[in-house]
Amino acid sequence: MSHALAGDGINFSFFNLLWSKSNNNDESKAPLLRVPDTVVFLFGLPHQWYFTSKNGGPNRDQTMILRKRRTNLTLENIEEVFLDKASSRGTVGDDYIVAYFIEQGQGGTESGDSCCNIEYFDPRSLHDFLQSCSKTNKSGILQRFINPHGSRHNSQIRAMWTPKLCLQERRRTKQNLHDTRFALFERAITFDGPEIHSVSVPLRGTVLAGRIQSICTEISKHITKVVQEDTSSKRRNDVGKSFLGVARMVVNFKVDGNGRIWILWSDSVRLESMSRDNTSILSKLEPSTPLQGSISEPLNMDTLVELPASTKLSQIPNHSTALKLDNKMKVASCPSCSKEDYDLHFQAVPFKTIIQHFETMLDMLRSHEESHPSKVWPPEDRFIQAAGGIGFGMLSSQLVQDRETQSTTRVAEESLSIPPVIRQIHPKLRVKGFQMYRSDPSFLFKTCNVCEDCYLAYAQLTSSNFMMTRPIEITDATAFEGNPTSTSYPVHATPKSKRVYKRPDNDATRLFLEAPQLPHAITEPPKDD
Repeated sequence: MSHALAGDGINFSFFNLLWSKSNNNDESKAPLLRVPDTVVFLFGLPHQWYFTSKNGGPNRDQTMILRKRRTNLTLENIEEVFLDKASSRGTVGDDYIVAYFIEQGQGGTESGDSCCNIEYFDPRSLHDFLQSCSKTNKSGILQRFINPHGSRHNSQIRAMWTPKLCLQERRRTKQNLHDTRFALFERAITFDGPEIHSVSVPLRGTVLAGRIQSICTEISKHITKVVQEDTSSKRRNDVGKSFLGVARMVVNFKVDGNGRIWILWSDSVRLESMSRDNTSILSKLEPSTPLQGSISEPLNMDTLVELPASTKLSQIPNHSTALKLDNKMKVASCPSCSKEDYDLHFQAVPFKTIIQHFETMLDMLRSHEESHPSKVWPPEDRFIQAAGGIGFGMLSSQLVQDRETQSTTRVAEESLSIPPVIRQIHPKLRVKGFQMYRSDPSFLFKTCNVCEDCYLAYAQLTSSNFMMTRPIEITDATAFEGNPTSTSYPVHATPKSKRVYKRPDNDATRLFLEAPQLPHAITEPPKDD
């Protein structure tokens, strides 16, 4: 049985163990650990609230991690405390970063889906989040934003700790923390965003690196003491493994303007445990012999806290004061295939390409009487797929609208003359106007935004000069009489005789029958007189 602390992603047990007190540990000797105000949300409701004591415990030089009472776990109190502490460093503007929410992965810490999404808040977005969190049903942590050292660029330190080694790296945002020409996320992301928006900063000297390593060691010792005391002798017989300690972990830190180090969260934790089969060996060891445990999985050193897929980032500053910056991508419907996608993934296609694709499709349908547009409309799916599977996604909805407005005709004239993509963009365009604009260069070089898949299909057809292969309907017959090499009939063709030649199963026999006949002079050479 593995402890709840082990796993990847945001782990609520990590904060609970930091808050828990060790019975054998005097408060005056408590480890120097600090965590910002962290509210644990379970299914959209606040569950626990951890913070660092203002007085620093019994001794002013030391800190103590506390947990608020249930009566203080109200949304109004959370917003008030977060904004009050943010204003302690100065006036809080409308575009200041005051908090962030890290949503727990859908699979939890023990499953493969351990990636977590992070979202930053200004005062207005924090208020909106707290008012709507009960409806979203999300689980995660809401953490107060710590003003970084220097107060110009946000930075974060990531430590990968083992008892014998501690690897540390630091990243800093490229944009100024208070540069309002950029949106909120561009001014805050470090490890959680693309590397192009941040820079790697070395940890020079040994003071800061040594302090972080000692904090990681204190975290490991504190958690080990708390868990071992909690696992009493009567409960040890009920578990399959005996907890020995933290073997490896990845912890994120931040240094504030006063040089204090804050523990943000842990990405990955691996525990060292002893199986029940080895308990008999432990009884034979000397008291001074160190315990040897087993570690099941390697440490996950990937970045597990990331921005949501719907986040829009930009490196270009905005100089327009009237434009409201936003990092959320909008969802749009593709006028070519009717599929929904983020508008950032859409690409521009000129009207000329759309018109050529539509007219080539009509020529292919008119080549046979049974598929003529005047008889069969909308086209069959096999013809649409032969044309790249694009350009007709909105046709069905347009036909329904045509029946409501023009009930006298079976198919509207605009449906057979104007491409559905252009009709979707210009619904009031008629045939007469389209024929007039058809030869206007300014109209032909206008663009329409389509999804990435449709854009690639249009590009491939354009490179092949819109060559489309008409699909052939395969029949059950395999050959005509007297021609064993034929494999299928043309569409609507009938054999002259009821006799059908079956394709040989043997490949050698098939190759022999399909071989061309040699001339008589070669098969039977002339005899010598």
